[in-house]
Amino acid sequence: MDQTASTLSRISLFADLPLETLVDIESRCTWRRVGEGEQVFDKDSDSLDVYFVADGVVRILNVTEDGRDIALADIPAGRYFGELAAIDGMRRSARVIAIKDSLLALLDAASFLDLMRRYPDIALRVLERLTRIVRDLDSRVTRLSIESEHQRVWSELLRLAQPDPAPPEGWSIPDLPNHKEIAAWAGTSREQVAQAIGELARDGIVKRKGIGLVICDHARLRRMAAGGDTASRTP
Repeated sequence: MDQTASTLSRISLFADLPLETLVDIESRCTWRRVGEGEQVFDKDSDSLDVYFVADGVVRILNVTEDGRDIALADIPAGRYFGELAAIDGMRRSARVIAIKDSLLALLDAASFLDLMRRYPDIALRVLERLTRIVRDLDSRVTRLSIESEHQRVWSELLRLAQPDPAPPEGWSIPDLPNHKEIAAWAGTSREQVAQAIGELARDGIVKRKGIGLVICDHARLRRMAAGGDTASRTP
């Protein structure tokens, strides 16, 4: 039990809690292993547990009417999710899948609410997280309303890009996600992702390198994502 409590101490919400409290929380948890690609719960599920990611990564998704996934957030080890249903008692508002093999601790809603009442610091951390969620969703709604689908794809490529020491001031995406995953984060379709990247390649702004993507003109890509430049669209 002490070893598991030590694992729970790495959960951000439980920072600074005494060992005896962690042991008490552990005694209320059930544990679940989920494999990569496995669903944790579906949208509209009536489960109310709060999930703590002890190992791995899960992704929170919503689904459009035409069946496309919209990625809302990735939850890595040390974080938690599912608190909305525990707080308001309503059905799940999103679907969650594991994107890596993961170990999850499940705490029932009554125990989670009891922790918030007993420990004001925990309640404040939950409120801070909910505030960040609202701010992030506000930002994404604004992007969806003012940016084109291609702009959102280009912004996602910029988010994924890493400095590449090979060329001077170079940037690259060493392992480019598939079009479906990029589309989920950009709020568009795989076809639009293919078109947006194709335009960049035709203009020499990016080029493929193995499983990755080299960004040959990072400054122009930034301008295009911001709406201040466009690709040539030459077929």
